[in-house]
Amino acid sequence: MPKLYCFGEVLWDLLPSSAKPGGAPMNVAIHAQNLGLESAVISAIGDDERGGRLLDIIQERGVNTEFITKSEHPTGTVTVDTSNPSEVSYTIDEPSAWDFISTPEISWEPGDLLLHGSLATRNKDSYEALKVLRAQASIRVFDLNLRAPFIDSEHILELLEGTEIVKVNEDEYALLAEWLQLNTDPELGFEAMHHTFGTQELIVTRGSQGALWVNNLGALQSKVFPVTVKDTVGAGDSFLAAMLFGISHLLEPQLTLDYAAALGAMVASKEGANPLISKTELKAFIDASNR
Repeated sequence: MPKLYCFGEVLWDLLPSSAKPGGAPMNVAIHAQNLGLESAVISAIGDDERGGRLLDIIQERGVNTEFITKSEHPTGTVTVDTSNPSEVSYTIDEPSAWDFISTPEISWEPGDLLLHGSLATRNKDSYEALKVLRAQASIRVFDLNLRAPFIDSEHILELLEGTEIVKVNEDEYALLAEWLQLNTDPELGFEAMHHTFGTQELIVTRGSQGALWVNNLGALQSKVFPVTVKDTVGAGDSFLAAMLFGISHLLEPQLTLDYAAALGAMVASKEGANPLISKTELKAFIDASNR
């Protein structure tokens, strides 16, 4: 079976109530592992208490940590402002250990996926390591996950080249459309992305309006699962984890998209990025919404 390798930041989200483990690549790995997609994190932590605690938590969730190295720089932290639960804002400390990720030796198999975002490209060390790994992987997944002020259009456009699966939110797609002069409708913009970059799958999250999945077969719209939002931290990451599980296991597309939207909604209804949600709970949530 394929494996998922998640490259990038591992850190502590400093929420108003407490510190919780976070970082988009780690969040995706944890949720994907929980669903049954074997996952590993490629990152770096500090030789400090926060780093040790992160490593313990990732291992407790069953995720492979052999590609997480220790750095002389501190383990990453992000101050999270949830005063507007639907529009969470972040202050990202630097430098952090994950700015200095090294290139690991990985035995890639056909179908293995490499997931990354854009934040970990803010430093040259991690960016160069990512480019090496992208050249080795058979399927590349780019979740833009833009975080101001660390938005580098040159890096982003370079990383889109040859990326099979692209995941964005509505605002990120609008920015791509501006940069690339794409149609503002993702269903129409996909064709240009496919022609220019080789994009095979374009996934656009739309918050409370669900998600859109576009490829050469057409477009699918997810079901919408109304919830009371606690915070949106990690909701998109859990959604992507479920999408990658379904895609890698060749599950029926509409089912994959709806399960992913449901998991994202469940995570948004809870605090923090990585609440433990079982497949049984997820199915019960979906079944209840169908009544």
